[in-house]
Amino acid sequence: MLRQTTDVESDRSLPPVLHLKPPSRGVAKLPDGLNATTHAVFGVAALAGAALVTGADPPAYVYPAAVAASWLPDVDNPRSTLGNGLSRLKNPVLNLLSRPVSWALRTTSFVLVRTVGHRTLTHSLVGVLLFALPVWLLLGRFPNLTLALVSGYASHVLADALNTRGVPLLWPVGKPFRLLPGGVRSGGAVEVAVALVALAFTLYALLLLYPALRGVIGLQPL
Repeated sequence: MLRQTTDVESDRSLPPVLHLKPPSRGVAKLPDGLNATTHAVFGVAALAGAALVTGADPPAYVYPAAVAASWLPDVDNPRSTLGNGLSRLKNPVLNLLSRPVSWALRTTSFVLVRTVGHRTLTHSLVGVLLFALPVWLLLGRFPNLTLALVSGYASHVLADALNTRGVPLLWPVGKPFRLLPGGVRSGGAVEVAVALVALAFTLYALLLLYPALRGVIGLQPL
């Protein structure tokens, strides 16, 4: 006769890791910043603007790098796009390859939020320099990729400077810096308007960088 298994016995049979709950203290109440889509638009806009200023001609493949870099400063927030790790992929091979990166992102997020907190080091001039220096040292032979990563990262700090909370630009000293009095509330209509302005600038800059696009969308060449 089969013996009925109790809930306690069932729990004991499970691996210990299943009993762990993600830490919520200091994470659930993290202040919101601008959303990931807005940061992505700012990342592309920053790369296109930097290309116009420097005379660079970035290929299409570096724009996703600018978007990824625009999300990177929020790795200090475990609930962010990158701080929560990469999404599980359907392809088992790609999923296996992405796991180390995902674990590294989660570990970095946990360490940052428990030591310096959210929107501190990674949202400051020090953070921009600490990111730009190794990128330049390791990828300096690829100027377009370097420009994409650095401009994308810096765009996040600029975008969050529009937010109501501002950014600690001179961290670890000084007060939060805001570009607008009062700032832009996250998720509101004003944020959508700001994103649309950034998008309009992006399209304009891309048309200047790649004149052939004008013919694709039916506009006369410059």
